[in-house]
Amino acid sequence: MKNNKRTIALFLVLIVVSWTLEIVAGVTLLRWWWTTPWYAGERPGWPPLVVVIVRYGAAHGDAWTPDGVLRVISGIFVGFYVVHAVWNGLLRPVWQRWRLGARCPTEQEERRFETAYATIVRQTHELLASPRWLIAEGPGLDMRWVGYILVVDRELVAHRYFIPLLAHQLAHANSEDRLARRLYAMLAPVPLVGGLFCGWPFAVGHLLTFPVWMLYFRRRVFAADAFAIALGQGGGLMRALEEIYIRVDPSTRGGRVLKPIPYVAERIGRIRSLLLTQRPQGAPRII
Repeated sequence: MKNNKRTIALFLVLIVVSWTLEIVAGVTLLRWWWTTPWYAGERPGWPPLVVVIVRYGAAHGDAWTPDGVLRVISGIFVGFYVVHAVWNGLLRPVWQRWRLGARCPTEQEERRFETAYATIVRQTHELLASPRWLIAEGPGLDMRWVGYILVVDRELVAHRYFIPLLAHQLAHANSEDRLARRLYAMLAPVPLVGGLFCGWPFAVGHLLTFPVWMLYFRRRVFAADAFAIALGQGGGLMRALEEIYIRVDPSTRGGRVLKPIPYVAERIGRIRSLLLTQRPQGAPRII
């Protein structure tokens, strides 16, 4: 129904490669590290650490074997990923929404949302899913995905740019973007790759695929902008970025290469270019 087969294929390749490297390469490096004789200078006085553990067990009356010790260590390694994945993929979004104090919208806010959604849907013949959404109190003017739920700042619901900003978010809601974010969040954080030096090679797959993940997420933002333009909301989206978001867009270490979302100035430039060159033909499609 939606023309996003290419990005779905890229996402599937990324997640399979990332997790294969995380678990398979991680366990392989772990077993190598714990079974390698370590040397101090020129004196070969340090046996493999797994042998040290077996000898410790024997000294205390326990019949441990190297294979048994490795299975326990590998189990702890994989168990970390299970706990981390459950927390970041399932529980952490609930905790984040609780911290934000997100609440259900009032009847008036619900009507404003439905009016904006109907305005957007009229511009396409595709069936667009309406996401579940909540309200965050305060003076902010932002909307963001917390798990699979769209959290909208209260002041933004009545703002003149609510419709173009919602059009952008509907592209994410009607593609694989939310699932990609959740599965990506389950990967071990990149800084944990330093554990390799003490026998715990976490985040190997994440480190090796990190630049491609950043490129993928940046392209998804640009694709959502293009979808909003195809719905006739490009001008409003560009003005919203110019008036609200560019002034609070921070720089990041590594610049655009390590930034999971494009700089607002980049988005504005692309939108302006598309508005000058693109002529909508037929119903817009999610790219």
